[in-house]
Amino acid sequence: MRVVLVSDSYLPVLGGIELHVRDLAAQLVGAGHSVAVLTRTPGSADPVPGVEVLRLDRADRLSGFLAAADVVHVHSSVVSPFAWRAASLARALDVPALVTVHSMVSHGAALPMAVALRRASATGLRWSAVSRAVAVPLSRTVGAPVGLLPNGIDPTDWRACHTRRVEAPGFTVVSALRFAARKRPIALVRVLADLRDRLPEDVPLRAVLVGDGRLLPAVRRKLAATGLADQVELPGRLDRTGVQQVLTGADAYLAPARLESFGLAALEARCAGVPVVAMAASGVTEFVRHDVEGLLAADDADAARLLHVLATDGERRERIRRHNAGTEPRVTWPLVLAETVRQYAAAGAPVGVTV
Repeated sequence: MRVVLVSDSYLPVLGGIELHVRDLAAQLVGAGHSVAVLTRTPGSADPVPGVEVLRLDRADRLSGFLAAADVVHVHSSVVSPFAWRAASLARALDVPALVTVHSMVSHGAALPMAVALRRASATGLRWSAVSRAVAVPLSRTVGAPVGLLPNGIDPTDWRACHTRRVEAPGFTVVSALRFAARKRPIALVRVLADLRDRLPEDVPLRAVLVGDGRLLPAVRRKLAATGLADQVELPGRLDRTGVQQVLTGADAYLAPARLESFGLAALEARCAGVPVVAMAASGVTEFVRHDVEGLLAADDADAARLLHVLATDGERRERIRRHNAGTEPRVTWPLVLAETVRQYAAAGAPVGVTV
């Protein structure tokens, strides 16, 4: 079948949605489908073999591309006007459409989505979310059932980080994030400062914060104010190879966002064998169970406490590391691809799948 994937943002922008759409396109092509990506992101990126990328500067150019699709798969964040327009057009054209929401959607934040799609359009679409934390409030907003369709991963891409592990003195915390308010990079620095104060003097703290964004200057100022500037590295944005290199030296991965809808970077760290500390109310709980793949925190002070537990309890840290490195998560690509095709069938696509 011909699948059209729609996302406001796409490569060369690096982020969870952009990488997921790229990888999903590659998986669909590998399964024998024809795939096009429609985006309003300009520029170019390394092409995915067999995937057509159409960069449209106006949403009114969407109709012709959508009409030729067997199914339209729309990928939405909190504010995604290009994607929402595609969803409404697909509904009007009577083309089977699945909308996957990748962000935590509170009632207030969901208002633009509800207005853009209108209740009649929303209830005529198939809805999915990357985690239960997203699905529950989203269902209330759109007035329709919401399925679960998580991001996918190939663990073999990350397992080598465990086998190439680099031992270093002290305790190393890694995080990869966009330096934006929703990801809470300033709070992350506060957690690190709290952790440093809890650690014994003979356990030096080191941290690597991968990423870039508007709040990077504020993070630098906060590091200086807390006396952490010499202990925290800021390498900027890194590709997957660069992130994998950083994870080889990690003792723990910290995901500080409360509104983390899924946490692809945390999933990558988990597959690399790194124990993950994340917020208990976030979407990271799709693949991290407390004291199994990592530790789940109630708040920032609890996150610092749990990092201290990992730093001082080597037996627990290594138990979690061995489990993560030797156990596949439930969101590997074969499972996610099968569920994606099942959702396409449920939306009305001609895929020959019994739902």
